[in-house]
Amino acid sequence: MNQKFIIKFEQGTLEQIYKIAEADVTDGVDGIFQIIDEEFSRTVAQRFSDMRKSFIETYKRHEY
Repeated sequence: MNQKFIIKFEQGTLEQIYKIAEADVTDGVDGIFQIIDEEFSRTVAQRFSDMRKSFIETYKRHEY
């Protein structure tokens, strides 16, 4: 994938994708699992919550 690791999180109809250059990660795939720590996981979960809220608010503004 163009010498990048692609990390994809999905929750229902929402998804978040992060791309990290292979050169920026030591230990290959194991290095990716080190990056995805508890703090990062909480941030991803919060972002999903924010995304869902934003979409619902937008959808409600445009209901017919």
